[in-house]
Amino acid sequence: MKNTFSKLIKYVGLTVLLGMWSCTDYLDQTPDAAVSEEDLFGTYRDFQGFLDPAYSLVMDLNGHALTTSHCIGGEVHNSTPWGSGARGNNGDYLAMCPSGATLQSNFWCTDDNLLGDTDSGLWIDSWRGIRIANIALEKLPLLTGATEEERKLIEGQAYFLRAFFHWELIRAWGGMPYVEKAYSPTDDLKLPRLTYQQSTDKLVEDLNKAASLLPTNWDNTNVGAAAKGSNTGRATKGAALSLKAKALLYAGSPLMNKFSGGSAEYNKTYLEKSAAAAWEVIQLANQGVYALVPWKDYQKNFATSDNTMPWTSETIFEKVKSGVGSGELTNRLGRIFTPVRMGGNAVKDCPNQAYVDLFEMADGSRYKEAYDSDNNKRWNGRDPRFRHAICVDRDKMGTAASTVIELFDGGKDRTAGVVTPYYIRKFWPVGVNTIDKAWNGFRWNTPHLRLAEVYLIYAEAVSEAYSPSSTAPGASLTAVEAVNIVRRRANMPDVTATPAGYTSFRELLRNERFVELCFEGHWWYDIRRWYVATQPEYKLVTSLNFDKNWTKFTRSVIFNRVFDERHYWMPIPRSQTLLYPEFGQNPGW
Repeated sequence: MKNTFSKLIKYVGLTVLLGMWSCTDYLDQTPDAAVSEEDLFGTYRDFQGFLDPAYSLVMDLNGHALTTSHCIGGEVHNSTPWGSGARGNNGDYLAMCPSGATLQSNFWCTDDNLLGDTDSGLWIDSWRGIRIANIALEKLPLLTGATEEERKLIEGQAYFLRAFFHWELIRAWGGMPYVEKAYSPTDDLKLPRLTYQQSTDKLVEDLNKAASLLPTNWDNTNVGAAAKGSNTGRATKGAALSLKAKALLYAGSPLMNKFSGGSAEYNKTYLEKSAAAAWEVIQLANQGVYALVPWKDYQKNFATSDNTMPWTSETIFEKVKSGVGSGELTNRLGRIFTPVRMGGNAVKDCPNQAYVDLFEMADGSRYKEAYDSDNNKRWNGRDPRFRHAICVDRDKMGTAASTVIELFDGGKDRTAGVVTPYYIRKFWPVGVNTIDKAWNGFRWNTPHLRLAEVYLIYAEAVSEAYSPSSTAPGASLTAVEAVNIVRRRANMPDVTATPAGYTSFRELLRNERFVELCFEGHWWYDIRRWYVATQPEYKLVTSLNFDKNWTKFTRSVIFNRVFDERHYWMPIPRSQTLLYPEFGQNPGW
C-alpha cells in the first residue's frame, strides 16, 4: 500500500478548512506524478489505499502530540502553563484552539500526520477526514474492478469515517454543518451551523448505513481471510453501533438538549435510541464478538510490553499506532504521565486528590477524608481499579530496587513539577523505564470505544429514559445489571437501584464512569454534557502532603479551576469565524 499512499498525497492535496476548501486540481500534475481517477478508484486495493490515510487522522487522545493529554477537565493538574492539565484548569481554551496553530494541543496542534501537514488536531484533521470520506463516496461508481463485498467494505468505512469525524467536532465545538459533499472553490460554501441534535441526526443516518455494510469481524470476510489480522483497526458493524449509541447518549444529555432549543434536562427520546443501539452491541458480545477481558489482562486494553497491539476482545475502536519501544516512553508517555528518573520529563499531569477520592473502598463504601492517615485504607483496601490506574508512594515500577517510587515531601519523584503525590500508571507497564529498560516491546493506546463503556452507555440511557431497574424494550438487561457486569470484572460488589453511600443511582453511575474510564479522555466531555462543570465540586484541585515515614498527612487546595458558562464549548479558531457570518463563534468567545 505504500505506493498507493504516495499517490494519495499527490492526488488529494488536502488543505481543508470549513468554508475554504483548498483543493488542488488532481489532473494538473507533473508527468511523473500523473495518476488517473481509474488508477486510484478502479480496484479495491487502490481504493482502500485512498481511504487508509483517513484512519491516520483518527486521534489517540493522549498520544497525539508531545506534552499533550486529553485530561483537561480537572482530573489532573499540571504546574507548567502549557501542559494539558494547566491549560484546561486555567480555562485557557484559546491556547488550545489558536489561529495559526502555534501551540501544541489535541484541538489544534503542531504535530505531523500521515498527510504530511504540521497543523493537525481535532479541528483541522476532522474536516480533512470528512473530505476524504466524501470523495470516496462520490467516486464509488469508479470502483469497477471489485466484488460486491469489496464495494460494501469501502462504502461502509466511508460512511463510518464521515460520521466519526463529525462526531469529534460537535462534541467539543457544538452543532456544525453536516458536510456531505467534497466542495470545490466555485461552490456556495456558506453553510449554516446545525443544532447539536440536528448534527447528531445526520451522523446517525451515516452510522446506520455503515452498520448495514460493515462486517462484525473483518477476518470473516473474503478480503480479511486472505490476510487475517491485517485489518485490525478498521471500522466494523460493532464500531458503528457503539458510536451511534454514544452519539445519541450525548445528544440526549442536558447540555446538548439545552443548546438544541430544549431545557438543561435529559431528552428521553434520544436516550431510548441510545439504549437500543447499545443493546445491539451487547447482543454482539453475547454472541462472542466482544468480551470483557479478565482482570489479570485489564492493562492490555491500554498498554503492553511484548510488542503486541493493545487491542483485546474488549476493544471496539481505537487508532492503531505503529510506535513501539523506548521512544514511546521517553518521547510520548513520559512527557505527560511518568517520572523524570523513569524516562519522563518535568511536564506532568498529576491526578487530583479529589479525583482519587472517587475510587471506592473494596467493600463498595465511599472513601472518606478521615482515611488519609490510615495506612490500611488510604491507598490499600480500595477498588482494584485505583492502584491499576494511579501510582502512589512506595509502588515498585520495575524489578530493580531503585524503581520504588518516592512521592513523599522531598522524595526523588516529588520534584517541583509534580504538584500532587500521584502518577498515572494506567498506560505504564511495570519495567518500562530507564532503569530496567524492559521497553523494547512497549506499546500504548487510548481506546475510543470499548465494551465496558458500552455497558455504561446502556446503563445511563436506560436509567434516565426508564428507570435503574428497567430494561430497554426487547432487552434482557437492566441498567443496574449492566453496571454490575463492569464492577464484577474488577471484583467490586454489586450495587442496587438505591446504592448505599450515594444520593441516587445517577450519582453512582456517574462515579462508575469516572473510575472505569479514568484518564481515557472522558471526564471533560462527561461533566460538560451533564451540565455540571460549573459546580464547585468540579472546580476544586487538591493535593496530599506527607513525610517519608507516613506520620503526618495534610490536604491542601492547590487550585480552583476556571470554568464559566462559555467553557461548555471550545472556541472555534478565530480565523474560521471570520469566513462568513452564518458560521459564527460559540457563546462567550
